Amino acid sequence: MQIEQMLRKGYFPKELPPPFTTKSFAENFNSIDKSWNDTKSNLGRTNPGIINEKYKTSRCVSYSLPKGNFSRRNVEIPNPFHHSILCKTICDNWTEIDDFCKKSPISLSRPIINEKGSRAVIPMKSFNAFKTECLIASFDKMYELKTDISWFYPTIYTHTIAWALNGKKVVKKNKSLNILGNKLDFDIRNCKHGQTTGIPIGPDTSHIIAEIVSCGIDLILLNELGSIKGYRYYDDVYFYFTSREEAEKGLRTFQYILTDFQLSINEGKTNITKFPSAFDENWVTQISSYKFRNNIKKEETARAREQKTDIERYFRLALYYANEYPEDSVLEYAIRRVKNVPIMNENWNLFESLILKAVILNPLLLMDIIPLLIAYRRLVNIDKICNVVEEIIKNHAPMGHSFEISWALWLAKTFNINIPKYLSDNIFKSNDVIPILMALDLKSNDLIEPTSDLSPIIESIVNEDSLFEEKWLLIYESIIHGWLPPITPNPLDTNEYFIILKNHNIKFYDETIQAEKSIIKGLKVEIPEEAPQAEVYKEEEEGPLEESSEGGYPSYY
Repeated sequence: MQIEQMLRKGYFPKELPPPFTTKSFAENFNSIDKSWNDTKSNLGRTNPGIINEKYKTSRCVSYSLPKGNFSRRNVEIPNPFHHSILCKTICDNWTEIDDFCKKSPISLSRPIINEKGSRAVIPMKSFNAFKTECLIASFDKMYELKTDISWFYPTIYTHTIAWALNGKKVVKKNKSLNILGNKLDFDIRNCKHGQTTGIPIGPDTSHIIAEIVSCGIDLILLNELGSIKGYRYYDDVYFYFTSREEAEKGLRTFQYILTDFQLSINEGKTNITKFPSAFDENWVTQISSYKFRNNIKKEETARAREQKTDIERYFRLALYYANEYPEDSVLEYAIRRVKNVPIMNENWNLFESLILKAVILNPLLLMDIIPLLIAYRRLVNIDKICNVVEEIIKNHAPMGHSFEISWALWLAKTFNINIPKYLSDNIFKSNDVIPILMALDLKSNDLIEPTSDLSPIIESIVNEDSLFEEKWLLIYESIIHGWLPPITPNPLDTNEYFIILKNHNIKFYDETIQAEKSIIKGLKVEIPEEAPQAEVYKEEEEGPLEESSEGGYPSYY
């Protein structure tokens, strides 16, 4: 595992808008690390206590995402100082970590190095492959146990990393950082201001750390039960037994082990079912099997009429199931299926209104719909887009919904839509780092009033200590880009590590990045030529359509 890959592809959460990037940090990391080691040596001679006092721990930037209709989940952006230390520990010891995770025969989410994709590591199997393997394994069993771990990542007790990897008895006697589990525990805690509960969610390091803990639990469970039919995927568990009594025993044993690791099962998602039972929810079957007609032998008028009918029926079906299954990601699944269907010009107005309605109902869809809108840029109704942007910001800004606001601003920037002052002022008054940075970018592009009040931002970044607090990203980027009036004293001039980043021209926000359109086979809309772009954010290539245990995102959040 190369640290450049871990920092470039596995640092920032995938849910951030495209301008947020770690490319320059990753490419220059070796030089940054050397400069810091030289600086640290000098500081050690002139001011021996400063490292432990000033650089001991940091806090993460928080980014709030919707989960279902009413719940939220937070992903986090750790400080580059402490996160790079954690990444270095993982990369330097990747063989030991990988060998340990391979010991679990029931894990299908073991992290593997992802050379070509957009993330540094990915699970060894897809969720669909996991379900298929479970079907195959269950051929001679009558009972299925399904369960998962409740709030897994946020409740991991960091000391259990060493318990799983090196054994509880060993690390109780030996606290040395020469033991890998103890070092990972130490590095994780430093990323979260010394907290022992929870790991930073979002970076690929969270997948790796959580899998270490999970594989440790797997091995204990196998030792207790002797053998297991079934598999685990992240924190989702599908096990198979001959009788209900055996299944109940397996559940009790699993609960006992989780309790020892200071974790608990999700009772709402725990059940023992006797076969025959459905493999999937009905909505998955209905939507995945829906066919859009495209008989090229028919006249274009007839084809357009058929497609119009198919679009109406498809969205009626999707909206019905979204209402019936409010906790599942029905609309996300439906949009991902339909976004590769070439929409005829005659039907764009209808299709555009329906996908925008879906975005209002579930703003997570902005990640999929913005590239789709760019593909049909010549047909897009800017007034509709403007109304959607304002509606999302108006509804979500008062509640601090980071994802919705930041992606609405990204949509506004993509289509050069001005944000009313009353909305931008609410964003600047918030403590929400990601939307504020997006809004500062729009302000610099004259899409937000120049008279907007920036004093709430300036008041929060008056000292260098704030570079290790929750707003470190806002402070660094707003100063680097010159988006704020001159600040005295300038926090970047008094922090040795961030001086090094500044001297290496590191940016975590690249305002030149633009979204790339979706590639839709058979699309005949003519797109006007655009000026060359400094860098283009490419939508991740997709394999077969996937849905997680919750229809969209794994449940470990």
